[in-house]
Parts: sequence; structure tokens; C-alpha cells
Amino acid sequence: MGENMKEWKNLLRDEGFIKVGDFLIELSVDTECPCKDDRVYPTITVYDNKTGSWYYIDEPFEPVNNYTEAWKQAIKVLTEYVKGKEPRLKVTPKKFAPDDVIERFAHALKTLKT
Repeated sequence: MGENMKEWKNLLRDEGFIKVGDFLIELSVDTECPCKDDRVYPTITVYDNKTGSWYYIDEPFEPVNNYTEAWKQAIKVLTEYVKGKEPRLKVTPKKFAPDDVIERFAHALKTLKT
């Protein structure tokens, strides 16, 4: 998916997901209801078509007020991954995704243009 910067970023914003290699990256806003406070956070989930498993990106996201703010944080994190930062892809809060999945995900992201 050798899409240019504007295309993949706009696609994520407009559709809420992008396909990159074997992976589907989905952006949403995480809310707990009933709301304990008014804080909501970006949530980036990743589906691996090869393994049929879901993962999530574990980064220290800041609270957001809306989807646009969540999208901006997601673009920042994904751009860092495209540039070589190792993805923090997890199965559970204490368990990272398997190394081969993280490696394939990092490789797939490098096809995106920043």
C-alpha cells in the first residue's frame, strides 16, 4: 500500500481505518460508560489477517475532546513507527504481541510515506 502521506492519513481520518500489508489499523475514541470523568483517549487497534488476532497500540496517549484530536495523536504515533520506532503492540496490558507480529507490523508500516 505505497500510499502517500496525505492519502493514508486522510483515509484514517475519514474512514477510521487503513489497511497496510496483512494489517488493518483502526482508530477509535475509548470511553468508559458510565463515565468516571470526562476523559476519553485515542484507541488504535490492529487486526492481523495472517494470525486472525487483534492487538492494540500501547502508547501514553493524552486525553482528547473529540475524534479529530484522537486522529492527530494517532498520526503522530504511526509516523514515529514509520520512521523506525519499534511499535508497542500488545495483546494485554502485561503481554506484548509476538515478536514476529511486531516485526511484520513494523515492516508493513514502512511502506507508508511520511
